Amino acid sequence: MRILAIGDVTSPRAAEFLSSRLWSYREEKKIDLCIVNGENATFINGVTAPLAKALLSGGADVITGGNHSLNLHTDARFFDDTPAVLRPLNFPAAAPGAGYTIAEAKNGYRVLVMSAMGTVGIDPVLDAPYRYIDSVLSREAGRYDFSVLDFHAEATGEKIATANYYDGRINIIFGTHTHVPTADLTVLPGGTGYVTDVGMCGASGGILGMRRDTVIRRIVTKVPEPFMPAEGACYADGVIFALSEANGRVTDLQRVLIK
Repeated sequence: MRILAIGDVTSPRAAEFLSSRLWSYREEKKIDLCIVNGENATFINGVTAPLAKALLSGGADVITGGNHSLNLHTDARFFDDTPAVLRPLNFPAAAPGAGYTIAEAKNGYRVLVMSAMGTVGIDPVLDAPYRYIDSVLSREAGRYDFSVLDFHAEATGEKIATANYYDGRINIIFGTHTHVPTADLTVLPGGTGYVTDVGMCGASGGILGMRRDTVIRRIVTKVPEPFMPAEGACYADGVIFALSEANGRVTDLQRVLIK
């Protein structure tokens, strides 16, 4: 069983790039399920219905979310109508959409995919996600074969603690949000595959997918100005998790770069 996780898509151009390459990449790497974080796909403002549809038809099985998921209120109904597009499950119940789905992998296995958000140094401030995750695991027990959590958080310590808390109960846990791939790919003692941050999908030559000059001026002068997307060649950071179909333990993690 091979599952590919792709980091935050940072612009419509990045979404177009990924959609044009993902199916061929999946065939090459024999990927059974692909999860893409799309919460920045409209450039820091969530994901629109057209961009989500392009990513799903282009090779993503599930699109996970984050703190910007619901910025575009005009597309709120799309979340309710599209189970494969998630927002963090610890958003209030009144928020549109859902925080998890059960997707069918290419090889026929049922995969529970959850999207959750941290609480340290990130806005909006939500409830701690643990009772929500525990509720899903309990409610859906017996209805899935493997489980995955995209933990969208700022603080590395919060991500690592969460992974250890769910070690052996969730098969794969990967972090998103900081856009910088981390080197800590590991299999925890209980068999859970973990990485603190997958990285991002966007244009090269910028700062976290944004044009360098606008970011630097904001930092140096403290004067607000709109971020602009970087203009270099697009790429996508990802991690391939290989799982044992017999016991669900992750047997291998491989960092990949799609150019």
